[in-house]
Amino acid sequence: MSRRSFGFLCIVFVLVLSFSAVTVSAQDCAEVVTLRVDDWSSGDRVEYMNQVIEAFEAENPCIDVVLEPNIGDDQNTRRLTWLAAGTSPDLMAYPPEWAALYMEASEGQAYIDLSEYVAGEDGIEIGGDVYEGIYEQGFYDGAPVALPKDYSTSSFYINTALFDAAGIEYPTEGWTWDDALDIALQLTLDGNGNNAASPDFDPENIVQYGIDIISDGWWRGFQSYLQSWGVLTVTEDGTTTTGLLNSPEAVEALSWYRDLVFVHHVAPSLSVIGATEGGRVQMFQDGKIAMGVTYHGPWWQDVFNETPNLEWTVAPVPAGPGGRASVLMWLGWGISGQSQHPAEAWKLLKWLTTEPGQRVFALKALSGNPVVSQEMQRDTDPYWGVYIAETSFLGPLEELRTPYYSPCVATPAGDLTKRLLSDGGDSIDIQAELDALVAEADQCIAEGGQT
Repeated sequence: MSRRSFGFLCIVFVLVLSFSAVTVSAQDCAEVVTLRVDDWSSGDRVEYMNQVIEAFEAENPCIDVVLEPNIGDDQNTRRLTWLAAGTSPDLMAYPPEWAALYMEASEGQAYIDLSEYVAGEDGIEIGGDVYEGIYEQGFYDGAPVALPKDYSTSSFYINTALFDAAGIEYPTEGWTWDDALDIALQLTLDGNGNNAASPDFDPENIVQYGIDIISDGWWRGFQSYLQSWGVLTVTEDGTTTTGLLNSPEAVEALSWYRDLVFVHHVAPSLSVIGATEGGRVQMFQDGKIAMGVTYHGPWWQDVFNETPNLEWTVAPVPAGPGGRASVLMWLGWGISGQSQHPAEAWKLLKWLTTEPGQRVFALKALSGNPVVSQEMQRDTDPYWGVYIAETSFLGPLEELRTPYYSPCVATPAGDLTKRLLSDGGDSIDIQAELDALVAEADQCIAEGGQT
């Protein structure tokens, strides 16, 4: 892809630092209010977040912001612990898949109703400061409780040099999973240069894979995959998974995906990926995977641009037997009901989720702010345009159907997919596993998330 977009975004990144013209110093404040923020930043996003906070503090010297790093697999546990202890940060992350559980666990104290702040004198304009559809993702029980930091749709990253060397055209809208398999067969090579479509191909000596797999059990990616096969996993009223997650279509979809590893040998197993430091992202950077980092959002642009000898672009998600579908990825903040400074927290929340903060956060994901989106992420851009176009194919976010979806469905289903794609996964009876999973999931939902 062109580096033009990246250079422009870097310029915008610098501009945010010039937002403030400080006329008040901390010494002039009657009181300095400290706000704590639930922060899941990692990698280079830590620097991005720090820049946004520094700009806010320069503009608001009477407010001191403390970031509470919350990364890794224990994010959910830590938030529930905060809430139980009454010590949650003033701004707490709002992942739609867990928000309802947070509210139930805290007797409604996880997030306050933002309606008065949104409509107030220092409020925001729906449609002007935030797209209405994105704004509505932060609703709980009919009321706005969170605003979006950013959102993402999915793409497949492709190594254009490997495609060019094989004389294969880059995938475009309308390609299918059958097309993806055909391309992956051609781009999977053994140590003798044979591709996986050749009768001489040696699956024990693979040096380049055509495609990768979702290797960490990340269920949002698998939801996108399953929906392209016409598979939903829980009823609309959120009461049962039986007949959906264990349907013949679900079994066929998971079998087909597993076959990428064990039958067609075009994707590395989870065991192979796990043995590589940096996982499938590093394998893509090293040119060992031609279509990689699948079902990921626009988070890798600057990293891949800085990777030596890597030529790349992104392709839309392929259609499956059930058509075109994928699931939105959305994360934002709400003001905790345990905050002692909700007015100041609103000032910070607005800064983070409207134009000042969005100028920086849009470097890594789609912005819910129309001004930033239209200036920085145009639908005609060869990179951002792929993600924007994906918003036309979004399926339902099933986590919103029941507050117990994540512990009862997503977590055990994600664990199953990891077993299916690890060495020995080809011997697992998928139908039997799904039948057992849905029975336990339905009981878990009925018992209020007790696993």
